[in-house]
Amino acid sequence: MKHRGFTLLELLVATLLLGLLAAGGLTAWAHGSAAWHAASIEQVLDERAQYVFATLEPELQMAGYFGPSPAPAALPAGLIPAAAASCGTELIARLDLPVQVAATYLLPCAARGGGAVPGAAQLTVRRVSAQPAAAVAGRAQWLGTDRGGALVWNMAADAPASTAERRDLLVRVFYVARQADGDAATPALRVKSLSSSAGAPALPDTEVMPGVQAMQAELLPTPDAPRSVRITLTLCPDQGDLRPREALRQLTITREYALRNAPPT
Repeated sequence: MKHRGFTLLELLVATLLLGLLAAGGLTAWAHGSAAWHAASIEQVLDERAQYVFATLEPELQMAGYFGPSPAPAALPAGLIPAAAASCGTELIARLDLPVQVAATYLLPCAARGGGAVPGAAQLTVRRVSAQPAAAVAGRAQWLGTDRGGALVWNMAADAPASTAERRDLLVRVFYVARQADGDAATPALRVKSLSSSAGAPALPDTEVMPGVQAMQAELLPTPDAPRSVRITLTLCPDQGDLRPREALRQLTITREYALRNAPPT
């Protein structure tokens, strides 16, 4: 019995069909991989946004809280130690302003992370801790009663006891920096916080979240009599997470928070 092989034309047709099938499979895999990568980037951006808002929410909702005492007036600059005035005396003195918004970074002290991003808001929040505190060396603390309060700077951990309720004074300034810690190509949200170090007042500057590209803040209904704060964030992934020639993905999201301790109008 005579066996007949494939002709050249048949081999060419078979090769072409196999090539088309392989190309189709590779194309489907590439599209699936791109879709999975895009979904993972979107998830990262959403998680970053939720973390930042979860950080800002208690700060804004508690802004202006001073325990049993009424909202204080602005403090005389002479009550503020030099170590606490590195970012300007007004930062500590304006306890009468629970929340302040500036269109860009305005503090006289340097911004970390390669400097502040121009045009990103500076958000300042002032309040006291939710729970009473013990005396801490160098810590700014508020001694409050139902009739008023006073700021004290404990320069020794064994500061005299007081019948007033003692709480830590919290002053925090949020801003967007050009560089995240360990990643010069990615911006980040940072915060300066009033604290103490080695028994002296200090304003450490720490990273909140990388990938925050811009922040806008608006006091509503008016800056002079705010009842709420509207925050808009623009987030981006780490540059190292992007594929070559991949367009920069962004997520812009807005939330509004009521100022629960805003003075009555």
